[in-house]
Amino acid sequence: MKRQTTTNAATPVWDSEHERADGDSWVASFESEVKPVAPVRQKRSWRQIPVVVVGICGSLIAGWFVWQTWTATPAVSAPLTTVAPSGTADFKSVPDGASITIDGTARGVTPLRVSLPPGTYNVQITSGSTSRTLPITVEAGSVVSQYVELAGAATTPTTPGGRLEIGSDPAGAQVALDGVSKGVTPLVMSDVAAGLHRVTVSAGENTVSRNVTVTRGATSTLVISTAPVTATGAGGWLTIQAPVDMEILEDGRVLGSTRTERLMLPVGSHRIELANAGLEFTTARTVQVAAGKTANLAISLPSGRLAVNAVPWADVFMDGASIGTTPLGELAVPIGTHELVFRHPQLGERRQTVTVKAQTPTRIGVDLRK
Repeated sequence: MKRQTTTNAATPVWDSEHERADGDSWVASFESEVKPVAPVRQKRSWRQIPVVVVGICGSLIAGWFVWQTWTATPAVSAPLTTVAPSGTADFKSVPDGASITIDGTARGVTPLRVSLPPGTYNVQITSGSTSRTLPITVEAGSVVSQYVELAGAATTPTTPGGRLEIGSDPAGAQVALDGVSKGVTPLVMSDVAAGLHRVTVSAGENTVSRNVTVTRGATSTLVISTAPVTATGAGGWLTIQAPVDMEILEDGRVLGSTRTERLMLPVGSHRIELANAGLEFTTARTVQVAAGKTANLAISLPSGRLAVNAVPWADVFMDGASIGTTPLGELAVPIGTHELVFRHPQLGERRQTVTVKAQTPTRIGVDLRK
């Protein structure tokens, strides 16, 4: 055997083929005894955890939506309901401030305007110890008004019927009551049998019918529009707010009253005159009416003169507010109807209704000894 020479401490070198063969056998034996080392698993970064969680959640949500799509019952659309147009009920009383109850529900005090669905209602109007009950019928798009004098409700009405006022927009329409022609608007009928009546208002080709309930001793007002504003905007509307009822005139022609919800007028400038003969009051205003628009006009009342006296004497209250101790003279009081209360510590209390006018001084006296 030849001498072995070493070129590297870790790598043997052989001098003959025989020795190389033995060396190969040894290398093979060595490699079989050495166990392969498993590769080191790379450690996952903590920053990757949210991404994995989001992916899992996304898969779950997508699966849930697919399951809902397969199993859900198709929704049935609810039918659309059509809301019927309402009507308007307008209440005024003498004195003002009377409470209004409609079908058992308190709705406010007079003067009062409420919107109601079409139908028949039972209305109770109460002022102090005086109460009046009446039925009303409201129809879509119409205005039903009730004017009640409660100050004299304790007395028996002199007529068996009630008062009915019919107005239209525009004025001049033909009126029929229960099929019988009565005239043209504005129309006032002073003695109409109490109960339900059918009013028909005609203007050209337009005819409108409404039901109205007349109450004994009360005033019912019905206002009907027979000519709506055209698409070209040929007319506009006028609304007037006033503390008392007044006639509305233009160039001497009566257009209606302040109880009318609104008046139709041609576009342009109008000089409107308002008058209440009973209160000796007349005023004029100029209004500008625009196409398809509503012009608003507010009327304030002037003061009249009032003198109050009592025997022997009394503390006096007007519309709930103290005005002094008699004798009281030349008081400046807004025109209209007022309630006076006379109080004496020994002779008790006395109530009196007084109407103050714009021109003529009003004087009132009571004897508390009687």
